[in-house]
Amino acid sequence: MERTLVHMYASTFTADQIRAAESPLLAAQAHPDQLMQSAAHAVFEAAEAMLDEATGRVLVLAGPGGNGGDALYAGAELALAGYRVDALLTAGRAQERALAAFTNAGGQVLEALPDSAFEYALAIDGITGIGGSGGLREELADVVRWLRRVRVLSVDVPSGVDADTGEAGELHITADATVTFGGWRRAHALAPECGVQLLANIGLPGRPLHTQLLDTMPEWAHDGPTLVLANRAVADPGNWPDTLHLLPPAPVQDVTPGPADDKYTGGVVGIRAGSAGYPGAAVLTVSGAVHATPGMVRYAGPEADGVVRVRPEVVATQRLQDAGRVQAWVFGPGAGTGEDAARELAWALEQEVPLLIDADGLTLLTQHEHLRRAVASRDEPTVLTPHDGEFLRLREAAGVREGTRFEETLELAATLRATIVRKGRITLVAPEDDPYLIHAVDAGHSWAATPGSGDVLAGIIGAHLALSAARAAVPGAVDAAVPGAVTGAVTVHAVAAWLAAQTPSGPATAPAGRIAEHVRDATAEVSHA
Repeated sequence: MERTLVHMYASTFTADQIRAAESPLLAAQAHPDQLMQSAAHAVFEAAEAMLDEATGRVLVLAGPGGNGGDALYAGAELALAGYRVDALLTAGRAQERALAAFTNAGGQVLEALPDSAFEYALAIDGITGIGGSGGLREELADVVRWLRRVRVLSVDVPSGVDADTGEAGELHITADATVTFGGWRRAHALAPECGVQLLANIGLPGRPLHTQLLDTMPEWAHDGPTLVLANRAVADPGNWPDTLHLLPPAPVQDVTPGPADDKYTGGVVGIRAGSAGYPGAAVLTVSGAVHATPGMVRYAGPEADGVVRVRPEVVATQRLQDAGRVQAWVFGPGAGTGEDAARELAWALEQEVPLLIDADGLTLLTQHEHLRRAVASRDEPTVLTPHDGEFLRLREAAGVREGTRFEETLELAATLRATIVRKGRITLVAPEDDPYLIHAVDAGHSWAATPGSGDVLAGIIGAHLALSAARAAVPGAVDAAVPGAVTGAVTVHAVAAWLAAQTPSGPATAPAGRIAEHVRDATAEVSHA
């Protein structure tokens, strides 16, 4: 039975790559602003979808550049469609032809920011473009505060967010949705401030912008700047038109067992987690693994009896050496940071199977140089899963310089020769063997920010690593390799957290135990979408 991966990865582009692709299109325009008006129509479509049946006014915030022109042309379309539209020129000037189109359509130019946001249903952010860097000017602080009270649609990237790094300046706009054109910018993968990411395939007749970008891909994909691949786990349920595309979910390996599979061939994962002080960590990690794949889960540690009471399908023992054969190990959640734990981690690092290190295991790596050296010298894949706080401590211990979130993640992966899974609302996955590639998975929500959620994720990833390793050993089977197995598992976890938060009255808290219980539903959802 052939196993397949569903969905796809979305490539992102730098500002320079976007400009290079736009250049021949701008030179071939049949009339001035043809490309700008094409982009503006996409902004108009996104704005209409966000307004839906709302009756409030629309405020266009227009800077002097191209994005301000896009916003004004879109405002003109909204005015012609019957909406009441105002504009504030944040630099006191704007693209002249777009401004003329806006006023000719009945749009009103304001001299100052409205006192109240109560009348406004939507604001269109066209203050800066993809060339903007750093935060916004201090004189725009009142504008930023005002926008917190209305829904915001940003053009290209939210103003104050760097298009290439996703770094938000001290003063920046957080959008509910961001519409971009032709190809995804890096910020759409790296900046949660973008909100819902929307892509319009604009261009000239027969010469769409995304084709220009794809035509140049061989020139930079391997030897040029870092390739940032983008995915979003939970899609926005908004009523978006078919002309606007959402970031896709990451590919997730099919966990369906084949005719010849049994409990040993479906990916056996071993788990060392939990202690007398943190018994729940063992249960949560094991539960994540049990629900993730049909393969066997082996537990080794002091909470063996407690684990079996909750999860009788698990094969449990007290000692690592007695666990039996596995195809991947998970070490760390609640396992302790003393000398005994350090010796256990050293043992795990010697095993010739993929190894995931999380939580207390990461603390041990920070404290012990010989364990970091052992990670870097392993022949089998090693996966480290720090949140930002753990990452900072590990980065400093490894001597990696500070940089942007994705740059330093890539450097730590290269230094330790390990795949780094930097957890957060946007989780970064940096493979150990490619210094120019990083995956970014936007959960689409933040309900997984709860105690024990990372333990569940460690179990899910461990089970997927074991499944991938099992399939890699079978001639003709399709395995996901380490980055594919990890990004798929991160996606399953994000969807499980979203499902766990759902109630008849809307989303609420999603305790880690509920997240674990929804891993099966999440797996079905991402596999059969």
